Amino acid sequence: MTGVRQQILVGLDGSPESLTAARWAAREAGLRHVAVQLVHAFDIPVFAGWGYAIPTDLTEELYRAGEQLLADVAHQLRAQDPELEITGRQVRADPRPVLVQWSERAVLTVVGTRGGGRIPEAILGSVTQHLTAHGRSPVAVIPAGTMRDDGAPAGPVVLGVDGSRTSEAAVEFAFDEADRRRAALHAVLVVDDVAPRGSGWAVAPDAAADEEHAVLAEQLAGWAEKYPDVVVTPQVRHGRTVPELLRADPQGPAPELIVVGSRGRGGFSGLLLGSTSHALIGHSPWPVVVVRGAVTERP
Repeated sequence: MTGVRQQILVGLDGSPESLTAARWAAREAGLRHVAVQLVHAFDIPVFAGWGYAIPTDLTEELYRAGEQLLADVAHQLRAQDPELEITGRQVRADPRPVLVQWSERAVLTVVGTRGGGRIPEAILGSVTQHLTAHGRSPVAVIPAGTMRDDGAPAGPVVLGVDGSRTSEAAVEFAFDEADRRRAALHAVLVVDDVAPRGSGWAVAPDAAADEEHAVLAEQLAGWAEKYPDVVVTPQVRHGRTVPELLRADPQGPAPELIVVGSRGRGGFSGLLLGSTSHALIGHSPWPVVVVRGAVTERP
């Protein structure tokens, strides 16, 4: 990638989830002082049958509807933040490669959890899955109805770690988000006691606990010094990864977001692999950010 990333990319399809995603992205852009680019990519389904042509009026209607969608969402976001710089673009293409390609120029790419727009639901589901697996920026997946009211107390940023070097980018992203939001950071290492570890030999409970806390401390080393205003709570939890990451304090505010790496390969089996991040997205009532990319040097 060349150049400086100065925008947040938002994928739109007209569904309630994508509209919530756009509002969330606008608030995030305000925190980062960057622009928002709205993208509506649509593809007309291929019908079986030799010699069948797509009606011209269908294509024109889809273009008109897409342009109206972009205009309506931009109007809503400017009402939310009049100073926000917003651009919109529509393209007739499969949204998966479009969003992946354009994510290279974005500091963050934002989509809804699922869609109910003009593209079949199965394809929309695959857009999110494809983007989190192949996107060239961190990808935020936003469920409908997750916007926090202005003035409400900030909940924690939840960071899922697995001890792998590939999750360093996720650690950096989580600390940065907590700092911008003036939120606490809960760094969670989930240990699946059912999944085998290492050579498969039994490990004494005290030794295993020491190893787990050492892995977590090593993952966080240096970042607290770089972000001294972020209050960090390290937590080692035992159980299945997705339920444990979604286990919030019932007495406190809901998490602002959950941050995980993609396809980590740490010393603990069954943690933040790609399938886990996808399952987390499917079950989380809060925004989930999947961070891929090269290992970041520690501060």
